[in-house]
Amino acid sequence: MYLNQIVCEDCVSFMNKIEDNFIDLTVTSPPYDNLRDYNGYNFDCEKIAKELYRITKIGGIVVWVVGDKVIKGNKTLSSFKQALTFQNIGFNVHDTMIYKKKKYPFYAFKCLYKLF
Repeated sequence: MYLNQIVCEDCVSFMNKIEDNFIDLTVTSPPYDNLRDYNGYNFDCEKIAKELYRITKIGGIVVWVVGDKVIKGNKTLSSFKQALTFQNIGFNVHDTMIYKKKKYPFYAFKCLYKLF
C-alpha cells in the first residue's frame, strides 16, 4: 500500500487489496437515497461495511456522512438503517450528529468505531 496516492477504483475491490487492521480513520460520504444520479452505480452498504470493519484497526474510526430522502414529508431513515448494518457487523455506533445546511436537507454524521 502506498501513501499519498489517488486511486480511482470500486471501493470494495480496492478494500479487498488492503490487509486486515490497516486503517486508523475513514471519512466518507457514500451515495445516499438516490438523491443524485450515479449512472447506475449499485451501492452495497453491507459489503462496504464488512470490508471497512476488516481493514479498520482496533480503536479505528469510520465517519459515515449520509442523508435521508424525504417522501411525502416522511424521512426514509436510510442513514439509521445503515448505522444498524454497521452495528450488526461489529462496529460500535459512537455518535450521530445531524446538521442542516442552508437550502439543503438534513444530513447525518455517523461516527462508528471498532472496539475489538
